[in-house]
Amino acid sequence: MKRLIPLLIWLAAATIYAPAHAQKAEVAPDVSVSRKTYPVPANEAPFFNFAEKTEGQKAADQKLVAADQKLVAAVLERVPDRSRAVGTAIDAGMRAFLGENDIATAAKRFNQAYLLDPQQSGIYHGFAMVAEARFKDFAYADELYRVAARMKSPSASLRADHGRMLLIAGRPGEAKPLLEQPVKDTPDWAVPRMNLAWATLQTGNRDEACRLAAQVKGTQMENVERDLALLRQKGGC
Repeated sequence: MKRLIPLLIWLAAATIYAPAHAQKAEVAPDVSVSRKTYPVPANEAPFFNFAEKTEGQKAADQKLVAADQKLVAAVLERVPDRSRAVGTAIDAGMRAFLGENDIATAAKRFNQAYLLDPQQSGIYHGFAMVAEARFKDFAYADELYRVAARMKSPSASLRADHGRMLLIAGRPGEAKPLLEQPVKDTPDWAVPRMNLAWATLQTGNRDEACRLAAQVKGTQMENVERDLALLRQKGGC
């Protein structure tokens, strides 16, 4: 799904959560991720927060998980096709995140999708967005984006989102190859080309960055106009 959040807003984010020490946990057959936890209710963090808390906190979290399990069971009664049901949950999470800027609800929907089918790429894509946007945990977001790339049915915007995150995290050299693919695949989408221009400028190629900036056009152009003006100023385009 094409991102609607301008790069400058993300760059302005400040608070960084300090997650607990990370160990590995298996989240699907032959799939393990770092066991990261955050100071939020269990169903508002990836994988229900791998919660290890006081007995009272555990009881509260178990109630949240049980409620989600009941909701999933109800969804499956209405939509017996599990693949359709998980797609519906992922789409609901993306709408909450992108359309409503409701990251807590988005995480809940991705967790519900996880209960339905932990093999789906969109779950890890969504969790990566949550780790990035709410917790500013770019290292964990990077890990989850990489997992998403090898799971079932990755989104066409996965590389663009991953590349944008790496750019924000100050890793433009790693962002460039990820951003180059969506620029080729969707040349009429302004956002990844704009981000590729930034990555190119930050890796020292001013002329190429200006060339890319001159080609920024198409869908969501209104979301990158400020970035475009700033890049031209900084690059002397």
